Amino acid sequence: MNRLQKRFFISLFIFVFISITIPSCYYDDEQTLYPKACDTTTATFLSKIQPIINKNCLPCHSTTNSSGGISLEGYDNINSSVQNQSLMNAINHSPGFQAMPKGGAKLSDCDISNLNSWITSGALNN
Repeated sequence: MNRLQKRFFISLFIFVFISITIPSCYYDDEQTLYPKACDTTTATFLSKIQPIINKNCLPCHSTTNSSGGISLEGYDNINSSVQNQSLMNAINHSPGFQAMPKGGAKLSDCDISNLNSWITSGALNN
């Protein structure tokens, strides 16, 4: 095999290797390949519900900034919105209710499932 043929085969090998390896990494997104299961069995107020509310609702609905006169700070305020069904209707974007979070994306399906599970379990202060 002469020198020109060796270069050709080495170049061909490198081209084929790169052609195979680069596209195979394109869709390697861990969240897409291995989505985390949504665990609603441990949907307690302190572990799951309060963090969801703190992250998504409190910027506009705290006691110091109660947009629309609604505060979701603390269990009593959250439970009040659960009892009158305004919380779930707002986050589910139900007709007749202002979609929340206002101007933001709808809560994740997992967050909504955790809220539903907690409410179905009695919306306990646990």
